[in-house]
Amino acid sequence: MECPRDARGSALRLGQVAESSESLARCTALSRYSVTEEELAGAPCKPDACVIYPDEDFDVTPAG
Repeated sequence: MECPRDARGSALRLGQVAESSESLARCTALSRYSVTEEELAGAPCKPDACVIYPDEDFDVTPAG
């Protein structure tokens, strides 16, 4: 699973989930790696934290 590009334009790898479909993989990824607006307001993430921010696009790719 990859999050958006870093400052150099390279994809960042967040981690791996094991699901039977892309939809389930996306849901699991959001559950594990996303942060909410409330979490950001209460304790801002470091700019270099590799998480999925609200309204941020991300990709899931098959393992292999």
